[in-house]
Amino acid sequence: MLSPAALDDLRSYRWPGNVRELQNCIERAVIMSEGRRLTAPDMELADAGAPASGSSLKDAREALERGMVTEALRKHNGNITSAATELDCGRSTIREALTQLSTLGVVASRRGSGAHVLDWRKDGMPALLPYYLPQAAIEGQGLTLVRELLEMRRLLAQEAVRLAVRYGDAASFAGLRGMFERSLGVNDPVAHVAIELEIFRGLVVSSKLWPAVWFANAFWVPLRDLHSHFAPLAGGPPPDYASSMKRLLDLVEARKEREALRHVAAYLARVDQLLLGRLTGEPEPAAKPTKTTKAKPKRPSAERART
Repeated sequence: MLSPAALDDLRSYRWPGNVRELQNCIERAVIMSEGRRLTAPDMELADAGAPASGSSLKDAREALERGMVTEALRKHNGNITSAATELDCGRSTIREALTQLSTLGVVASRRGSGAHVLDWRKDGMPALLPYYLPQAAIEGQGLTLVRELLEMRRLLAQEAVRLAVRYGDAASFAGLRGMFERSLGVNDPVAHVAIELEIFRGLVVSSKLWPAVWFANAFWVPLRDLHSHFAPLAGGPPPDYASSMKRLLDLVEARKEREALRHVAAYLARVDQLLLGRLTGEPEPAAKPTKTTKAKPKRPSAERART
């Protein structure tokens, strides 16, 4: 599975992110690698992004198991029995790993007994996104991908607002107000972005159009992981978060659809501009000075009377 050079890299790397970084490294390498062996370049240790903390040894072990199962299935053309024999485990272990891998769009069951490894480029699912970002950066598409993902996020947010304006009810809006009030006391970047995403998901839930809610749920975890990745770079809530979100909820409750859509688009455009500026190292845009108009001097009353 692992080439000697890849194994040496794993052993010598200092792993500042501990188990979580090891888990991400292995899963990303297995998913993106097209060979039957993971090589040192596949590990991309020198280019690994900032790791998250708080994982467990169980998570890392499961990540390694999924990687080994994927490689065994690729080697044996999807034959579960052969893969289980090579890995010296039961078929149930293989099937459990297949269930998790199928959520990424990496493998799919086939008729009878077996599975086949999919082309992750064409068949991948949104849950694959956090693993693909480092690969895109290496291929020189990182910034383009981030821009387009932010645009897609903006479109999804607008759709959430549209559904809430048209179909949301007072009880749901009250719950959203409560979430918003709680978010004002959260300054941790990752925790805050999770609450903000939950508010937008709550807008969809308020519509009670359950297929739309299911669609939002499919994107919820990948979006949370993506936002958590960039949240530390953003440095916490946007400066105008409180006023902008309050205004958005006001417009939603007032059923002002066009105004609400324009407002959320403008707000997210400002947030995205700030984030992209920090990613590229460009200076942040200066606040536009407020225009002031000089009052015309009043003419004496006698002069006004003559005219």
